[in-house]
Amino acid sequence: MIGIGFWRKAVCEVSPGAIAKSIRYVADLVGVEYVALGSDYEGSVTTPFDATGLSQLTQALLDEGFSGEEIRLIMGGNAIRVFMETLP
Repeated sequence: MIGIGFWRKAVCEVSPGAIAKSIRYVADLVGVEYVALGSDYEGSVTTPFDATGLSQLTQALLDEGFSGEEIRLIMGGNAIRVFMETLP
């Protein structure tokens, strides 16, 4: 699973649109079932928005042409699947 970071060094620009474009790039490269958010809200990096900004990212993903199901996977479904498959 590839988590897309929300900081400048990860996506070059820190707008929701730039993050969505990075997610689109990776999804087109390896498949949407292998992409996840990599926001790192625990404080190790500075992010352009907190969890309240996820609605803007959702809209940006819609604007990139992702379906509702694909967005569900990206926004947490893929991470849950990997955790369920790998954790005891």
